[in-house]
Amino acid sequence: MNDNYQERVSRYIKAKDNNKPHLMAAVFSQQATLKMVVQSDNISFPADVRGVEQITQTLVSDFNHTYENIYTLCLSDTLQQTDKTLNCRWLVCMTEKATGALRVGCGDYQWGFEEHAPRLATELTIVIDTMMILPHAAQPAVMHWFDQQPYPWTQSSEMLQSMPDIPQLTELQLVG
Repeated sequence: MNDNYQERVSRYIKAKDNNKPHLMAAVFSQQATLKMVVQSDNISFPADVRGVEQITQTLVSDFNHTYENIYTLCLSDTLQQTDKTLNCRWLVCMTEKATGALRVGCGDYQWGFEEHAPRLATELTIVIDTMMILPHAAQPAVMHWFDQQPYPWTQSSEMLQSMPDIPQLTELQLVG
């Protein structure tokens, strides 16, 4: 197994959450592909994106044009890794820049990596199982919940134990 995969995923999350497009060249190969499987009407992405520049535009530049206060957490107890793949559940919260609306979602990352050094990502499938829009009043509690977690890798048990008492959050499937 190659522990650098978790480092690459962490770098991707840092780039995406903090609007740092320059970091993506150290994550994805030039010819990488992105597939989006969106199972929610509350967010949209192109289904297929090709090349590191377009992936960066979609997942960092365009995303950060629309959203802020982004926290993406990978659930380490769902991690499945081989010599060329890494799969895990993820959980995200963010606010819309235009409206301030709070969004919380979860899904799966399915990463594929090069066989040889530098072992960059050649493919990423992002499955969005749930993307909910929560009442504005929930924002302080949800943001605090995310901010208190180890970033970007945490345990689903920690998330469940510290989850605020907001009924909609019980819809999140943290363990897939």
